[in-house]
Amino acid sequence: MKILNLAIPLTLLSQLASANVEISLSNDSDKEEMKRTQVLRLIEQYDLSKWWFTNKIIIDESAKSPFSHPILTLKASMPNNDPAGLSQLLHEQIHWFEESKKKEVENTISELRKMYPSVPVGYPDGARSQFSTYLHLAVCLMELDALTEVLGKKQAETVIATNGKYFYKWVYNTVLEDQAKIRKVLQKHDLYI
Repeated sequence: MKILNLAIPLTLLSQLASANVEISLSNDSDKEEMKRTQVLRLIEQYDLSKWWFTNKIIIDESAKSPFSHPILTLKASMPNNDPAGLSQLLHEQIHWFEESKKKEVENTISELRKMYPSVPVGYPDGARSQFSTYLHLAVCLMELDALTEVLGKKQAETVIATNGKYFYKWVYNTVLEDQAKIRKVLQKHDLYI
Protein backbone atom coordinates (compact mmCIF):
# COMPACT_ATOMS: atom_id res chain seq x y z
CA MET A 1 0.00 0.00 0.00
CA LYS A 2 1.44 3.33 -1.02
CA ILE A 3 0.85 6.01 1.62
CA LEU A 4 1.04 9.57 0.51
CA ASN A 5 1.13 11.92 3.48
CA LEU A 6 0.49 15.42 2.28
CA ALA A 7 0.85 18.53 4.31
CA ILE A 8 -1.23 20.63 1.96
CA PRO A 9 -0.64 24.40 2.06
CA LEU A 10 -3.41 26.65 3.29
CA THR A 11 -3.95 28.09 -0.20
CA LEU A 12 -4.87 24.63 -1.47
CA LEU A 13 -7.06 23.69 1.44
CA SER A 14 -9.17 26.80 1.48
CA GLN A 15 -10.71 26.75 4.95
CA LEU A 16 -9.23 23.42 6.05
CA ALA A 17 -6.38 25.40 7.60
CA SER A 18 -3.13 23.50 7.97
CA ALA A 19 -4.72 20.07 8.15
CA ASN A 20 -2.66 17.08 7.14
CA VAL A 21 -4.53 14.95 4.67
CA GLU A 22 -3.17 11.42 4.48
CA ILE A 23 -4.25 9.67 1.30
CA SER A 24 -3.29 6.01 0.93
CA LEU A 25 -3.55 4.11 -2.33
CA SER A 26 -4.37 0.45 -1.72
CA ASN A 27 -3.05 -0.88 -5.02
CA ASP A 28 -0.95 2.02 -6.27
CA SER A 29 -2.84 1.87 -9.57
CA ASP A 30 -3.41 4.55 -12.18
CA LYS A 31 -7.15 4.56 -11.35
CA GLU A 32 -6.42 5.17 -7.66
CA GLU A 33 -3.95 7.93 -8.52
CA MET A 34 -6.61 9.59 -10.70
CA LYS A 35 -9.07 9.44 -7.78
CA ARG A 36 -6.45 10.92 -5.42
CA THR A 37 -5.96 13.76 -7.91
CA GLN A 38 -9.73 14.32 -7.93
CA VAL A 39 -9.93 14.43 -4.11
CA LEU A 40 -7.09 16.97 -3.99
CA ARG A 41 -8.78 19.00 -6.73
CA LEU A 42 -12.06 19.05 -4.78
CA ILE A 43 -10.27 20.12 -1.58
CA GLU A 44 -8.56 22.90 -3.50
CA GLN A 45 -11.66 24.06 -5.35
CA TYR A 46 -14.24 24.06 -2.57
CA ASP A 47 -14.41 25.06 1.07
CA LEU A 48 -15.25 21.69 2.62
CA SER A 49 -14.21 22.55 6.17
CA LYS A 50 -17.78 22.45 7.48
CA TRP A 51 -18.07 18.78 6.48
CA TRP A 52 -14.49 17.65 7.16
CA PHE A 53 -14.20 15.24 10.11
CA THR A 54 -11.29 12.90 9.30
CA ASN A 55 -8.01 13.50 7.50
CA LYS A 56 -7.21 9.87 6.69
CA ILE A 57 -8.45 8.59 3.35
CA ILE A 58 -7.81 5.33 1.54
CA ILE A 59 -8.53 4.95 -2.15
CA ASP A 60 -9.17 1.33 -3.10
CA GLU A 61 -10.21 0.35 -6.61
CA SER A 62 -11.14 -3.12 -5.35
CA ALA A 63 -13.62 -1.85 -2.72
CA LYS A 64 -17.21 -2.87 -3.51
CA SER A 65 -18.44 0.49 -2.27
CA PRO A 66 -17.10 3.49 -0.35
CA PHE A 67 -17.27 3.34 3.44
CA SER A 68 -16.48 5.60 6.34
CA HIS A 69 -14.98 3.45 9.09
CA PRO A 70 -12.51 2.56 10.42
CA ILE A 71 -10.79 4.71 7.77
CA LEU A 72 -12.68 6.69 5.16
CA THR A 73 -12.34 4.58 2.01
CA LEU A 74 -13.28 5.72 -1.47
CA LYS A 75 -13.65 3.65 -4.60
CA ALA A 76 -11.50 4.75 -7.50
CA SER A 77 -14.65 5.30 -9.57
CA MET A 78 -15.65 8.44 -11.50
CA PRO A 79 -12.38 10.39 -11.14
CA ASN A 80 -13.53 12.78 -13.87
CA ASN A 81 -17.02 13.37 -12.49
CA ASP A 82 -16.35 15.92 -9.76
CA PRO A 83 -19.97 16.33 -8.58
CA ALA A 84 -20.23 12.54 -8.08
CA GLY A 85 -16.80 12.44 -6.41
CA LEU A 86 -17.79 15.31 -4.13
CA SER A 87 -21.00 13.48 -3.23
CA GLN A 88 -19.05 10.35 -2.32
CA LEU A 89 -16.48 12.25 -0.24
CA LEU A 90 -19.05 14.35 1.64
CA HIS A 91 -21.27 11.33 2.30
CA GLU A 92 -18.44 9.44 4.01
CA GLN A 93 -17.27 12.51 5.96
CA ILE A 94 -20.83 13.00 7.26
CA HIS A 95 -20.75 9.47 8.67
CA TRP A 96 -17.81 10.62 10.80
CA PHE A 97 -19.92 13.53 12.09
CA GLU A 98 -22.74 11.17 13.04
CA GLU A 99 -20.32 8.82 14.78
CA SER A 100 -19.64 11.58 17.31
CA LYS A 101 -23.36 12.16 18.01
CA LYS A 102 -24.64 8.83 19.34
CA LYS A 103 -27.52 10.17 21.45
CA GLU A 104 -28.62 12.56 18.72
CA VAL A 105 -28.57 9.69 16.20
CA GLU A 106 -30.67 7.54 18.54
CA ASN A 107 -33.27 10.30 19.00
CA THR A 108 -33.37 11.12 15.29
CA ILE A 109 -33.81 7.50 14.25
CA SER A 110 -36.55 7.03 16.83
CA GLU A 111 -38.52 9.87 15.22
CA LEU A 112 -37.75 8.72 11.66
CA ARG A 113 -39.12 5.27 12.57
CA LYS A 114 -42.45 6.92 13.39
CA MET A 115 -42.45 8.85 10.11
CA TYR A 116 -41.43 5.82 8.04
CA PRO A 117 -42.58 2.66 9.89
CA SER A 118 -41.44 0.39 7.07
CA VAL A 119 -38.17 0.93 5.24
CA PRO A 120 -36.33 -1.23 2.71
CA VAL A 121 -33.25 -3.15 3.74
CA GLY A 122 -30.53 -4.13 1.30
CA TYR A 123 -29.24 -3.05 -2.07
CA PRO A 124 -30.40 -1.25 -4.16
CA ASP A 125 -33.24 0.45 -2.24
CA GLY A 126 -31.98 0.57 1.33
CA ALA A 127 -28.87 0.07 3.39
CA ARG A 128 -27.50 -3.12 4.96
CA SER A 129 -29.88 -3.04 7.96
CA GLN A 130 -33.02 -1.27 9.05
CA PHE A 131 -30.98 0.94 11.41
CA SER A 132 -28.58 1.81 8.58
CA THR A 133 -31.45 2.71 6.23
CA TYR A 134 -32.80 5.16 8.84
CA LEU A 135 -29.29 6.48 9.45
CA HIS A 136 -28.87 7.04 5.72
CA LEU A 137 -31.98 9.23 5.61
CA ALA A 138 -30.01 11.60 7.85
CA VAL A 139 -26.68 11.16 6.03
CA CYS A 140 -28.18 11.62 2.58
CA LEU A 141 -30.18 14.68 3.63
CA MET A 142 -27.01 16.31 4.95
CA GLU A 143 -25.20 15.20 1.79
CA LEU A 144 -27.88 16.95 -0.28
CA ASP A 145 -27.61 20.10 1.82
CA ALA A 146 -23.80 20.09 1.65
CA LEU A 147 -23.90 19.67 -2.12
CA THR A 148 -26.49 22.47 -2.32
CA GLU A 149 -24.21 24.79 -0.39
CA VAL A 150 -21.21 23.91 -2.56
CA LEU A 151 -22.72 23.36 -6.03
CA GLY A 152 -26.12 25.03 -5.89
CA LYS A 153 -29.60 23.54 -5.48
CA LYS A 154 -30.20 22.39 -9.06
CA GLN A 155 -26.90 20.55 -9.46
CA ALA A 156 -27.13 19.07 -5.95
CA GLU A 157 -30.58 17.66 -6.61
CA THR A 158 -29.38 16.28 -9.95
CA VAL A 159 -26.48 14.45 -8.23
CA ILE A 160 -28.78 13.03 -5.54
CA ALA A 161 -31.38 11.98 -8.12
CA THR A 162 -28.65 10.26 -10.16
CA ASN A 163 -27.37 8.44 -7.06
CA GLY A 164 -30.96 7.36 -6.42
CA LYS A 165 -31.09 5.55 -9.75
CA TYR A 166 -28.33 3.15 -8.72
CA PHE A 167 -28.08 2.74 -4.93
CA TYR A 168 -29.99 3.71 -1.79
CA LYS A 169 -32.83 4.24 -4.25
CA TRP A 170 -35.59 4.56 -1.68
CA VAL A 171 -33.40 6.63 0.64
CA TYR A 172 -32.32 9.20 -1.96
CA ASN A 173 -35.79 9.49 -3.46
CA THR A 174 -37.33 9.94 -0.01
CA VAL A 175 -34.75 12.60 0.82
CA LEU A 176 -35.61 14.51 -2.35
CA GLU A 177 -39.36 14.25 -1.74
CA ASP A 178 -39.34 14.89 2.02
CA GLN A 179 -36.22 16.99 2.49
CA ALA A 180 -37.90 19.74 4.56
CA LYS A 181 -39.53 17.18 6.86
CA ILE A 182 -36.33 15.19 7.38
CA ARG A 183 -34.23 18.35 7.85
CA LYS A 184 -36.62 19.51 10.57
CA VAL A 185 -36.15 16.20 12.45
CA LEU A 186 -32.36 16.46 12.24
CA GLN A 187 -32.38 20.05 13.43
CA LYS A 188 -34.74 19.22 16.29
CA HIS A 189 -32.36 16.55 17.57
CA ASP A 190 -29.15 18.53 16.98
CA LEU A 191 -27.97 16.15 14.26
CA TYR A 192 -27.49 18.71 11.54
CA ILE A 193 -24.37 20.31 10.18
